[in-house]
Amino acid sequence: MNPALTHIHETLQSIKSDIQRDIIWQDSMIEKLIITFFAGGHALLEWVPGLGKTRAIRTFARVLALDTGRVSFTPDLLPSDLTGNEIYRQQKWEFTIRKWPIFTNILLADEINRTPPKVQSALLEAMEEKKVTIGDKTLDLPSPFIVFATQNPLEHEGTYPLPEAQLDRFLMRIILTYPSVIDEKQIWLAECSKQNSISEKKTDTNLKWEDLLEMIDYIAKSVRVDENIYTYVSDIVSSTRELTQPNNSIWILSYGASTRAGLALIRAGRVRAVMAGRDYMLPGDIKSLAHDILDHRIWLSYESMSNWLTAYSITDKILESVRIP
Repeated sequence: MNPALTHIHETLQSIKSDIQRDIIWQDSMIEKLIITFFAGGHALLEWVPGLGKTRAIRTFARVLALDTGRVSFTPDLLPSDLTGNEIYRQQKWEFTIRKWPIFTNILLADEINRTPPKVQSALLEAMEEKKVTIGDKTLDLPSPFIVFATQNPLEHEGTYPLPEAQLDRFLMRIILTYPSVIDEKQIWLAECSKQNSISEKKTDTNLKWEDLLEMIDYIAKSVRVDENIYTYVSDIVSSTRELTQPNNSIWILSYGASTRAGLALIRAGRVRAVMAGRDYMLPGDIKSLAHDILDHRIWLSYESMSNWLTAYSITDKILESVRIP
């Protein structure tokens, strides 16, 4: 790698090490959060409560020295509670805009599937266009602007499943895992001894938001992607669409991955290559990220679900069938 990419590689590894001081396990999640951020995307973290999703995001924002806002999504939340509203100032005889939590660098959308579609639609504009409309005015959000959302997949009462259009805006859906027995003991010991207080930790990473934007832009322009990699991504995405045709009277998928899915694979693959110390992508970068990027973008038909198929198993089959360049 050239000196600039080498510096970025070292910075990404330093960020990862700083986060690991507070998050004892979940190394895979930490790496995927870093990839999501430097690919300029958003991430949906999913699994049961109590596994450190919120803590990891707070630690991530602290290490990068970025502003963070948290919104607990509830059924009675209004779009204006997220974006802001117009307030009439009688003294000045004019309306002024009061900005709410979405005007931040990292937005933690906690339990995003507990809010009604109207609020989810307000977030949709922000995620895609990095803008918010309040009244008759459209305002730019801070840069960088990243949404890290969480949801509990096991509890469905009082929830509003995310629409397909919004799921497609998430670069990754990160499925967490339980810690090992050894890691869980370390977590308890550290928590009980108060050795891992977030407010007391100092970081080795010293970055400004301008540096982060330059790194995001440089990675996108400098990591080489061979024509064969583009073909490989195209074959994978096309395979998901071929499964929307009848096969032995079973419709495997209702619809396949979008063009945005292929772009997400390439963008995320570039960052993963830099984290691995390379200035070029390999097919392994695509395969390692395929589940996180594709599984939430393909929808199974009722027939395939009745046959106990899952998005994960379908993606696995596709990766096995597509020729690796």
